[in-house]
Amino acid sequence: MSNLLISIYNNPAKIEHLTLDEWSKVVTHGRDQNMLGRLWWRIQVHHCEEFVPNKVKIHFANSNKFVAQQKVNINRELNEIATCLSERNIPSTVLKGAAYIALSSDTSNGRIFNDIDILVDKAQLREAEIALMTLGYFHNKETDYDKRYFREWMHEIQPLVHNKRFTTIDLHHNILPLTNKKHFNANRLNAVLLPQLKMQTLDEIDRFIHSATHLFTEGEFPHAIRDITDLIILYNEISDANASSRLLDRARALGLETYIELALYFVLLNIGDKKGFDSVEQLINRRFITAQVTLPSYHFVFSADTVEQDGIRQRFALFWLYMRSHLIKMPIHILIPHLCRKFIYNFKERYLEDKSKDKQNDRLG
Repeated sequence: MSNLLISIYNNPAKIEHLTLDEWSKVVTHGRDQNMLGRLWWRIQVHHCEEFVPNKVKIHFANSNKFVAQQKVNINRELNEIATCLSERNIPSTVLKGAAYIALSSDTSNGRIFNDIDILVDKAQLREAEIALMTLGYFHNKETDYDKRYFREWMHEIQPLVHNKRFTTIDLHHNILPLTNKKHFNANRLNAVLLPQLKMQTLDEIDRFIHSATHLFTEGEFPHAIRDITDLIILYNEISDANASSRLLDRARALGLETYIELALYFVLLNIGDKKGFDSVEQLINRRFITAQVTLPSYHFVFSADTVEQDGIRQRFALFWLYMRSHLIKMPIHILIPHLCRKFIYNFKERYLEDKSKDKQNDRLG
């Protein structure tokens, strides 16, 4: 992959030879992808700080301050959430970014994220929602359609936002939408207790499985570069010579092999595991659409040095992944009315927004 951010992540010494134009791309795209904190961590670990221009160091330093404060805030929020849920006998599992902080995992180093993901049993979902409301977490305005979309079809309810601190919780009862053919009872995931919290998280294999499933079922990629580096770190943390085989066995047991094979393909490509990469590539090549369309489309996503969509091939790749994400998320009889409704709603929102801007301009004029 030719992406500048990933190539620096893989080989921080490369920054010695960057031009100012390339540094500009690193700062701009790195901020878009929530990657500045993680890059600074890698640069420090490899003792390459001296090669960073002073003007660029300012951006890394600001990002570092944000990451440090985020860790303090997340630990405080998790302690409050875990205590609240455990007092009501609601077992909970923290996922992704907040879990990485709770574990003090390498995955937490420099990682910037927007919300806390909590998983509870579906039977206790409403009880957990009410408990979190007592802490000051509430939904933003929900339409009747939003309620139906999240509560009947999705694996989570609409986000809960704290009324003072604006922290967001995504409250899950599964890791896949209920309308995804591959969804399964989340109780099958392997969890481990967090010693410092009355809460648990997934074990190292299922942490990778969850992160990979999330990335390779999505159709929009605001932080794709950060997310693929998450997977590289999670894979390395398994620290097992048979990590690839164990992940594939676990993925088959959960019926998620199509997603995990794609994740392993890009992880093994990045860490330079040629033997493992060839094995996974053979598995992917058994599926024509995956090998010929989906895989090249993901190559575009992980190779772009900008969030802008340049060229017909890249636009087609993103369109295909967007459509693929919907096709695996929902059956056609739900998907088509949903997309039509979404199109009309977005069109109406843009119309009202433009009309509001016109009125403002008229008043100013």
